[in-house]
Amino acid sequence: MPGFTLLTDFDGVWTDPAREARAVVDHLVAELARLGGFTHAHAAQLYAGFRARVMERPDEHGWRIEGRLVSFVDEDVFAEPTAVGQWIEHADCVESARLRAAILNEHASLRSFLDHCYHATCARFRAEVSHDLTRGAERVLRWFLRERIPVVFASNAPFEKLAGWLQHHDLPLADARDTEPGSAPLRAYGRAGKQWLGPGRATLAFGGRSIPLDRPQYRAILERERATLVVGDVLSLDLALPLAMRRANQIGAPRALGLMHLAHTPRWLLEAVGPQDVDFLVCHVTALPRLVNALRGRTPAEAAPLRSC
Repeated sequence: MPGFTLLTDFDGVWTDPAREARAVVDHLVAELARLGGFTHAHAAQLYAGFRARVMERPDEHGWRIEGRLVSFVDEDVFAEPTAVGQWIEHADCVESARLRAAILNEHASLRSFLDHCYHATCARFRAEVSHDLTRGAERVLRWFLRERIPVVFASNAPFEKLAGWLQHHDLPLADARDTEPGSAPLRAYGRAGKQWLGPGRATLAFGGRSIPLDRPQYRAILERERATLVVGDVLSLDLALPLAMRRANQIGAPRALGLMHLAHTPRWLLEAVGPQDVDFLVCHVTALPRLVNALRGRTPAEAAPLRSC
């Protein structure tokens, strides 16, 4: 259908991020053991204890930038090690203080240490793993190609990761920043910046939580691509802004929204989802062709029976 575009996150939609997220945690634990002079077993025990404290109040912890939560720890698997690191930064126990001092002896800040752990792990993971697309993802992408429906990835991962994993399946990927919308069947914004907040204080109230909406880099992508359907697995990063834009009837607002219903999707989010905000719960990427076919020529309300997984 002319004009139909899918804008989608990558990790958590087209991949199962659990293995890569676990690698990040393993690297962080190894670094905590080295820096703190602990055995690996003791560092793992410390990490588990810090994580348990964080998970007691997941609404207060997650990916925090300049004091503001950009995603919650229980909705984003990659937010967990960051939340634990930020717990270490502020906790008053003896072992946290010891770790802080050791980390700051090598790194300018706790944030730069956490960034180092994340980027070093992901670079090694990509070097060791030729691709980590979820089962059936290649088949679904080829369906989009046959149907001539553009797919645009907006991912906080680097473009090289997406390009390399798709190239493994002979699926060429264009850099969306260097190409016009609709000019290539598969395009991607790497380092999409969905986490970066502007000065605005508008928020979306959802499931008892408040999600910041001023995400200028992501808004620019949405306004440029004007996608029909936006799909993601993290409400705060992927769907809150397009949902608010749709409610306000703003340029770039999608016609429909799809939330991945995965093992890490929190209960507070599922219980708050309604047809007035998220049109589809998507259990697996292989459901997307069915949802797209339902949307083509129909309203989201008419496709509503497809919401259940």
